[in-house]
Amino acid sequence: MTGTSRAPRPATDGLEIASGDLQVVARVVQLLRLLAGNETIDLVSAAEELGVGKSTAHRYLASMENHGLLQRRDRNHYEFGVLLAELGTMALSRLGVLDLAGPVMEDISARVRHTIVLSVWNGTCPVVAQVREDSSRTAHVSIAVGSHLGPNAAQTLVFWAFQSESYYRFRDVAPPVNATEAELDEVRRTGIAFRKSPRDGVSAVATPIRDPAGRVVATLAAVDIAQFVPEETDSPVARALLSGAETISQRMVTP
Repeated sequence: MTGTSRAPRPATDGLEIASGDLQVVARVVQLLRLLAGNETIDLVSAAEELGVGKSTAHRYLASMENHGLLQRRDRNHYEFGVLLAELGTMALSRLGVLDLAGPVMEDISARVRHTIVLSVWNGTCPVVAQVREDSSRTAHVSIAVGSHLGPNAAQTLVFWAFQSESYYRFRDVAPPVNATEAELDEVRRTGIAFRKSPRDGVSAVATPIRDPAGRVVATLAAVDIAQFVPEETDSPVARALLSGAETISQRMVTP
């Protein structure tokens, strides 16, 4: 029998990756980028984006949901899953923000009796990264880690007001904040943003947290039933948030 000689295979440092696996990764990234530019994705948009049939697109969506990359908003629509929020939180924790913020948030929540929320920017909107829930009243506000905040949120107002000083990149597809330039100027002047949601009966007060370089890396907010949240920039709640954000920033410099 005549043997067939083969050229030596390129070195892979002991690691061989099937081309099919690389295609899977590329398609997952495609879907995540599609979602980053939209509030949700569905089976039809996923199939069109990947150029595949609906059955193939469904397998991708189901697998991404099983692994926490996606979660269902309703029966037909998917949004970012908790794993992505956890990964973003891990990246932010390298700055020490989350570890430093926890005790400060506990203290503020106990003093002002509101739920305290720390949010980060994901390129298009704020995402809740840490929560200290107030349970001193029977009726109180509960917010899940990983929640995406809309253009009417106080935290969104803070991130947009200080966009030029942000630690994050703002994607072109980011929905603009629902605020006038005068409102943004007021936030820059006072460091405090207010927002009330008549539909939900909830109000929020927010302020920026800065890293040692002065860049805005997160927002600190008090959230509660509207009637319990004062809207003055010198209220005890606003002062507690400003003081807490400053404490976190200083401890990032001197742990």
